[in-house]
Amino acid sequence: MSSDGLNRRERVVNRNGDTNKENVCRVVSREVSERPQNQSIIKRVMSGMALSMTILAVVYYTTQCNDTKELVMASVTQSITGSPIAQQVMCSQDYTADRVRFPSCVPQRCGRFVSDSVITESEAKHLLSVAKRGLSLGGSSGGHSLLSLHSGDLWMATNIVNIYKLIERTQRTEADLKELFTEKDLKVYRRVTNRIRKTIAIQFGIPWAELYLTNPTYFSRMTAKRAQMRFDKYWLRHVDRKNRFDLFTSLLYLSTYGADFTGGRFIFADQMSNTTIEPKLGRLVAYTAGSENRHRVERVTSGTRYALLMAFTCNHEFAAKDLPIVRQQTCDQPFCLLYGVGCPTLFSTNKFSE
Repeated sequence: MSSDGLNRRERVVNRNGDTNKENVCRVVSREVSERPQNQSIIKRVMSGMALSMTILAVVYYTTQCNDTKELVMASVTQSITGSPIAQQVMCSQDYTADRVRFPSCVPQRCGRFVSDSVITESEAKHLLSVAKRGLSLGGSSGGHSLLSLHSGDLWMATNIVNIYKLIERTQRTEADLKELFTEKDLKVYRRVTNRIRKTIAIQFGIPWAELYLTNPTYFSRMTAKRAQMRFDKYWLRHVDRKNRFDLFTSLLYLSTYGADFTGGRFIFADQMSNTTIEPKLGRLVAYTAGSENRHRVERVTSGTRYALLMAFTCNHEFAAKDLPIVRQQTCDQPFCLLYGVGCPTLFSTNKFSE
């Protein structure tokens, strides 16, 4: 027992004038019983502090990973010529079945790459004009509009229409059709998509002849309009390959971050951080389409963001359809476009050489 405890016991005994052994035991017993109570309070306080610190650490870690911790893979000020900037990631289990059917085509190594030199500036500008012309005929009532040259699908308000049938059923003058879409437009489109296909094959070490352009492949226009449909919420994190058969995805940007729009950056949601790419006219981003490359697009806050999204598969059964070519009308009969009387062929399909 400490000296303080002995002194206290002596004071109590002397004050009462009683040296009874029972009194002394009561004092000692009270002192002993107070100690566990004090220790219990201290333990509870320490446990509460430890729990609070744990919660704060989890909140901080989650916030850093999801929102603030960021690796910029390609900024808008960079010029990525020569070899692409590439990152390799561990493949997910999303390709197991395809590896049996397409062993030489399915990716053995997964990742993503960025390049500014696969497509020329003039090609990118040409495709931008194609996108603007096509999307000018319609567009979603929300902030995300799509146009597929292969199927003719075009978002219009809250529905999808076929742009080729729309043109065919509408009286249009020769001037209206002259620029929508010409053979030159589609030759540039075919040349660009073929070059991207070969670049993806080289970067991921697969035979390019076994890779096919597939759906979804479309021109995309994003604005700051409020979402009207689920499809308008392009900023939600997702995996491209989920419920689809494509193996690779690529994006060719047709406008520039900071100059043509704000927001709208492309973000890979990696486990420990976000890997961000800033769009730039003519910049190509390509990646394996499985769960290893979960991603999202930031909401566009101003301006208009244009891009061409291309998906690729190893299954030739899902290759994209040939492109229809709009033929210029030359007849003078007043209702030829509406009824097809006395007019040359309005649409045809054309296969271009590689």
